[in-house]
This record gives sequence, C-alpha cells and structure tokens, in this order.
Amino acid sequence: MGPNATFRQSAFDPAEYFNPTNSRPPFFQAFDASFFDVLGDSPSIHQVAENATWAFAHEGPVYIPYTDEVIFASRAGGDLSFSDWDNNNQMCKISMSDIESALEAAGDEQISVPYTVLDINEDIQMANGGTGPFEGEVLVITSGRGYLPPSIVRLNPYPPFKTTVILDNYFGRQFNSLNDIKVHPSGNLFFTDPTYGYLIRFRPMPLLPTQVYRLDPRTGSVRVVADQIGLPNGIAFSPDGSTAYITDTVSRAGFLGVNQTLPATMQVFGPLPLRRYNQGTNHHQIRVRR
Repeated sequence: MGPNATFRQSAFDPAEYFNPTNSRPPFFQAFDASFFDVLGDSPSIHQVAENATWAFAHEGPVYIPYTDEVIFASRAGGDLSFSDWDNNNQMCKISMSDIESALEAAGDEQISVPYTVLDINEDIQMANGGTGPFEGEVLVITSGRGYLPPSIVRLNPYPPFKTTVILDNYFGRQFNSLNDIKVHPSGNLFFTDPTYGYLIRFRPMPLLPTQVYRLDPRTGSVRVVADQIGLPNGIAFSPDGSTAYITDTVSRAGFLGVNQTLPATMQVFGPLPLRRYNQGTNHHQIRVRR
C-alpha cells in the first residue's frame, strides 16, 4: 500500500469494512475460490422483508420444508429489540412461496413480504439460535431472561406451536446465555454458551465458563467439548461432520465495548468422531485446531 496510503483504523466501522474491490453493498466477498462452488453461476442478494422500527429478524433462521417457511428470532436485548430483563423477544415466520412470487412480480424493484409473529408459550425466553428440522421439529436455543434459565427447546412448526424443553441446566447450574446449536451427523447436539445475556444486561452474572457443549439426546448426557474460546458464538459442521467451525466474537462484548486486539475469528476443530457417543466414549473433547 505504501507509506502514504490510507490504512483502515477500525474493523467495526461500516465505513471501513474491508472492500478491496470498492464494490457497492450488498455483495459477495470470496477469500477462497471454492466459495464460488457454493454461490453458483449467478448469485443474488435481495431484501425480502423490513421493519425500520423493530429488529424483527436477527438470529436463528430455520427453513421448514413441510410448510415452506423460514422461522427466525428478533433481536434479544439492545437497540430496537424491545426486549430486556423484563420483556421477551419474539419469533416470526415468513413464507418462501410468498417471497418467490413477490420477487418474480417485482422485477428489479425492492419487496417487503409480510411476516407473522408466532404465539409461543413462555418456555422460550430470548430465542437466539435454531436448527432443524430435528425429528420433525425445530430446535430453538434460548439465552434465558432475568432469572429464567437458558434452554434447548423443541418447537413444533405447526400451530399451536407446542414446545418441549429438553435441557435447561448443567449439573444443576443455569447456563450463561446459550447462543447457537447444530445437529451433528452422529445425532448429537453441539451448542455454544457465551455470556452475551449478561453483557447486554438481560441476564445475571455468569455462573459457568464460556464453553461449547455436546448433548446426547438419547441419554441426556451433557459434556464440555471446548473451553478456550473467549465468547463462542456461531457453530457449524462440514458436510461430513468431521470438522467443526466455531466463531469467537469476544472483540465485541456488550457494555464492555469493542476491543480490536481481541479475537473476531473462526476456530476450526477436528477431526471429530462420527459415531454416536456411548457411556464409554462420551468424554471426547474437540481440542484439535487448525
């Protein structure tokens, strides 16, 4: 760049986002040629719904093939969330067929398809991540609210949206504020537990380290599988399940502010065992990093 070049000062200021091609947002940015295999020949980005007064679409989108809908959660705490220690966030759904019809009719014009706020019972407090379908239902991971515990909840995607809590503690202690969850090909559930609920002021002081866990839904066994990530956030697996990808977003820490010297990274773990765990093998830790 040279000594007289203009260098970036912030990784968090939208005006300074890394954009070496000076493309106009929104756009796809590829750092590896294999990404084009994912994008295909003619990728496009379209806004399909909006609400300027409420952060209604923030986390946990899950596509439901039976209904051709996407279920998602509004922001939990923070600006335009209308949720805090005393007020829950919301889950919504939107029809994919409605979106496709609106896009076809609009041509190059912007669209905003109506979404529906779901009437869900109090089992779900501050919904955050989601995945599925899992045995015909959606897995919702919640951050908890106030002294109400974070939890993993099965949500039936059909009205009246029946819920079943399958986990809300680790050996009797509440989790901090569960964030994201994925189903491994082995059938086990892996999930992350940062402290964002406390950092965004809708959860009490943390009781546990920030960790990544594995739940065997057959036996109920819960184990820590990673414990050296600052704020473990999103989690995903490679298609064959041999590799786990976990983001660390400790550089943005709620009321503690932004610290560019801390990680804003993705950690890679593997290889992972692909078999189901049993009583003799369920203490495997995913500590191999690349």
